[in-house]
Amino acid sequence: MPAMSATVVAHVRQTLARFTVGDAPPVSPAERAAWAHALIDGADPGAAADQLVLALQCGEAAPDTLLAAARRLTGRHAQAVVAAAIDAGHVNARSYDSGQGRPAAGEFARVAAGSAETEDALLRAVLVTHPYEDRPGSFPHRNRMRRIAAVLAVLSDAHRDEPARLEHWSRILGDADRPRLAGAASLLAPLGLAEIDRHCGGLGDNVPEIESVPLVRALAEAGHAGEALELAARLNPHDRQEALVATARVVTDARDARAVVAAFRACPKGGRDRDRQMAHRHRFARMLLALGRVDDALTELSRMRDCRTSGFGPAPLAWELVRWLDQRPDEATGQRLRAVLDALASPHVIPQELAPCVAPVLHQVFVLADPVLRAEIAGARASGLRARLQPGDRALVDAGLAAGLAAVGRIDEATEFLRAAVRTARHGRQLFLRPWPLIEAAVAADVADRDRDLFAEVLDMLAAGASSGSLSPAVAVRLGPTGRAAAARLLDRFPVEHAGEWAACLAGAAAATGELDTLLALLAVVPDGASARAVGRAIAAALARRGELVDARAVADACGLRHDVPVAGAATTAGNGPTRAG
Repeated sequence: MPAMSATVVAHVRQTLARFTVGDAPPVSPAERAAWAHALIDGADPGAAADQLVLALQCGEAAPDTLLAAARRLTGRHAQAVVAAAIDAGHVNARSYDSGQGRPAAGEFARVAAGSAETEDALLRAVLVTHPYEDRPGSFPHRNRMRRIAAVLAVLSDAHRDEPARLEHWSRILGDADRPRLAGAASLLAPLGLAEIDRHCGGLGDNVPEIESVPLVRALAEAGHAGEALELAARLNPHDRQEALVATARVVTDARDARAVVAAFRACPKGGRDRDRQMAHRHRFARMLLALGRVDDALTELSRMRDCRTSGFGPAPLAWELVRWLDQRPDEATGQRLRAVLDALASPHVIPQELAPCVAPVLHQVFVLADPVLRAEIAGARASGLRARLQPGDRALVDAGLAAGLAAVGRIDEATEFLRAAVRTARHGRQLFLRPWPLIEAAVAADVADRDRDLFAEVLDMLAAGASSGSLSPAVAVRLGPTGRAAAARLLDRFPVEHAGEWAACLAGAAAATGELDTLLALLAVVPDGASARAVGRAIAAALARRGELVDARAVADACGLRHDVPVAGAATTAGNGPTRAG
């Protein structure tokens, strides 16, 4: 292996020498995070922590991959990363790049958990009031409440058997922020509502959803269902509805379940406009589904109308119902599946809401359906759904059918539907914002091995339509090892601007699983210096995972990955706590 690694190092250097590199762009936080993951796998957590500290010091938002790497660290290495996040202000970010809008502070709390000093430093840091956050009711004010609650939620989970922590955190919060202690649901719920009110100074209807919904659910889970409903009744209509849906997921007693449904029926809708009415109906259906009342949920679906509040229209509800049925195939009768498809094809579903749901719903329903319904889906029902979509999105119907056909072993038919999807997509624009159905169908039908021309067409079309100017690394992850290896062999078919993007994306995914052969194939066909460096950095990560740290560092140096040095050796020289206390 050492001899092979030395050959790889020479190969990387020779490839880099082919290009006029010039001033290399700075290493991104995501690239440092990937390198840190590899260093952890290679048993060098100190160096990994150094890379994460550097990534945080660069001033950009902390990506998911950085937080995931940080959660793998322990002791002083984890503490140093949290200290760097506090110093750089990342713990006060509204959200990180998952797109789910969760406060970054909660993720850093997972890293801090286990060190009392680091936990306290993080809690004090998120208590700092930034501009406009002192205006009750404002968006910044609610963001501040959310990040405090996110930290307390994680810390309370980490200290479930230590109720004395509540008094400690209460002293740190102070009188003004005592209501924020409601975020510590895991510790508060077993005490009951009276003690919750005592600890939090009384909870009114201004408790944000990130606190109120988990607290109501936790009360029910702790055996205080009646008190959970009492607390829910104090909340605004939106949060009250969400809290009751969450409660329905944990109650086990039939009487409590009936009480939850009755409480929801009595819950205000929050307004007479259609959007609020439909959001109420959508949540009610989700509650019924949580209680196993699938036919009642389908009845609510049939009554749904267009809703312009994202995620609350009939199409997302149909998708949720199909996921429920997919987990319980014995419940997936033809009548129920047809009810879902009828709702999806209804004129009450607007095209922009139908597009994200149609492929996965068709895929899952096709797998669950009997032969008669499968024939309906591939024929009249697919035609009707295509007519409901914008031209560029009609390919999603064929992509969903291709994935479904492949899942039941009808590979040749799946390939033909995928080919039709590609033809349709070339005449539209919208599909490229939703590449997963095409990728899923291509992988399921094994076109990487069975039809390389079609596979290349899928990859090139996705690259051509990438609206952000770069491909998502998640696309390469979905391809799997076989797909990535095939894509690497096809890279020289693509235009230069697409080949470089694909090389970088494929390299990142291949590095995570140590696919050195694929990485070397990519290195042989990279079209420019930027993609050569990206592939070289991925090779460094793959070598680190194999335990070849000396050669891995040599490749990393050649690719500009290790040219920075942490301030004062922050990660490896940190003591047993963070560098600042608040």
